[in-house]
Amino acid sequence: MPADAWTLGVRTPRGAGVRGGGSERGVWPDALRHATLGLGPPRTDPSGVQQHHRRPAWTAEDGARWPARSALADALSPRRAASKGVFLPPPPPPVWPWRFPAEPGSEGFEGITQGQSPSSYQVEELHLAAMHFASFVLESPTFFICSDWATLPATQQAACGWTSLERFAQRAYRRPLRPDEQERLAAFWETNITAGPRDMAVALTAAGILQAPPVHFRVSSDANTSAPSQWELATRLSYFLWDSMPDEALFKAAETGQLADRAGMERQARRMLDDPKARPAIVHFHHQWLGTDQVTLVAPARRAFGPRFGLSLRLKDASNDDLKWPAIMGPVRYSMKYETELFVEQTIFDGAGTFQALMTDNRGYMSDATAPIYGANARRIPGGIAVTRPIELVVASVGRQQELTLYPAEFPRSERAGVLTLPSVLALGAYAVQPGPILRGKRVLERLACMHLGTPIQGAEAALPPDTLTVTSTNRERTAAATRPATCNTCHRQINPPGFAFEHYDAIGAWRAQDNGQPVDASGTLVLGDGEEITFTDGIDFVHQLATSERVRNCYVLHWTRYALGDRLAAATPGLEALQAGFRNDDSIKTLLVSIAGSALFRTGASGAPGDTP
Repeated sequence: MPADAWTLGVRTPRGAGVRGGGSERGVWPDALRHATLGLGPPRTDPSGVQQHHRRPAWTAEDGARWPARSALADALSPRRAASKGVFLPPPPPPVWPWRFPAEPGSEGFEGITQGQSPSSYQVEELHLAAMHFASFVLESPTFFICSDWATLPATQQAACGWTSLERFAQRAYRRPLRPDEQERLAAFWETNITAGPRDMAVALTAAGILQAPPVHFRVSSDANTSAPSQWELATRLSYFLWDSMPDEALFKAAETGQLADRAGMERQARRMLDDPKARPAIVHFHHQWLGTDQVTLVAPARRAFGPRFGLSLRLKDASNDDLKWPAIMGPVRYSMKYETELFVEQTIFDGAGTFQALMTDNRGYMSDATAPIYGANARRIPGGIAVTRPIELVVASVGRQQELTLYPAEFPRSERAGVLTLPSVLALGAYAVQPGPILRGKRVLERLACMHLGTPIQGAEAALPPDTLTVTSTNRERTAAATRPATCNTCHRQINPPGFAFEHYDAIGAWRAQDNGQPVDASGTLVLGDGEEITFTDGIDFVHQLATSERVRNCYVLHWTRYALGDRLAAATPGLEALQAGFRNDDSIKTLLVSIAGSALFRTGASGAPGDTP
């Protein structure tokens, strides 16, 4: 197919021409939303700034609002057959969005150079998606620079098609095309328009553009030692703070040289953090930091938690469990996920905005689904604005869609404090029946303290206590006994204490005073990698001390800086200490992000530059 001549490079996306940073987070479907369909006529926002429409009405992520597939779409990209369910076939795949395979990532984060190893399956999916969506450029009210494309004479169609594709390519590449790229694109267009109908030529050329490496990767043909261009800085900044391509204001700043110094970068960063697009992007970072985007996969056992949600311990018949428990747990899982997102967003953008608050605030959200987890002491905040989100769940192999309403709430300070006591985090650190102190401790050490624990010894999992209700001691006692041998204790003397700190929380994150009829012991002492010692009485005391820990704050800055640059930086990278020192003194998260954006490390990769003092 002609498109292949333009897209061969996508099969080797890494190499000498790829600058650190790897793939662009959110580039699919972002390239389609913004590059393919976001070239609308300028509008004036309330601030008086002229901007382009980011999304025509029909480009909303609700696939039902997209136009029907055209005959050209069927020719370029035959419809995928819907897989059949056990009882009822699901509806056919929607026009939008396209489900892509997950990126391998690096240490839990996407968009990192060291995590880029695209498989042939991923490349094939990119090709299929490009062919699917390219036909929609003909449906877009903003793609063509001319009017009435379908009625134009052939020569005018060719001229309009080429100029429209040129503009589209610059938008998709997020920068002006280089002369060699311009020539290659022109040759590709000529091949397509000579070979077949002009509509088909436009769509094939658009499909080729959507598969080009510069669309998906931060690519530079310059030497690795040279500083990023201002166009590259605009892209780096937009995917750092928005998980999306630059808007018109940021493109204009790059074009006019306003990103050449610290002040210009920080000015844009502040503007972007005030934009609503920053909120889901910042929340997404924290999902990756804590792993909480996986909470919809947790599987608590009915035999352990059914009574909490009004179910009997014993089933009347085999089908009963397939209907009632999944119908309860579906909303519970989604509520845990949304509670995490709303807590992070509220704390950073609408609350104190500090790391201290992120780690210790006792206000958040709950739903009717998770009310049994929080218990009678949770209190809805009077006058708080409820949030309703759509959810999908499967019961008896049949998919369902419904709405879930979450309410602002305040929780007892003795039970909840910050992200580590959210049910999502606690449920991920648990098994079907019992909490997992080892899982919880490992998360604290690796994600919050940046301590690398290595690979467990062979047979370690077999030594874990059985995950059962028929036990005669506490969870802490059983875990301590299983990890007491010298071959285990070398690591578990560090792993166990931060895990035991959360023993007041069961496997679904509900607070408990007793475990197996005995008072919970959640006290301990943790020695961090640099000798910092934390002695605590319970999980609440522990997270309050973590919030002020120098190592924990340094680790948080390291995660953010790696994410911003798309590179797994070493902890001793020059320029990083200045950012960490600033955050230790002022733990405002938005201030940290602005400082990263303005740093020489972000702008040039150098450890310092004139006028670069924080």
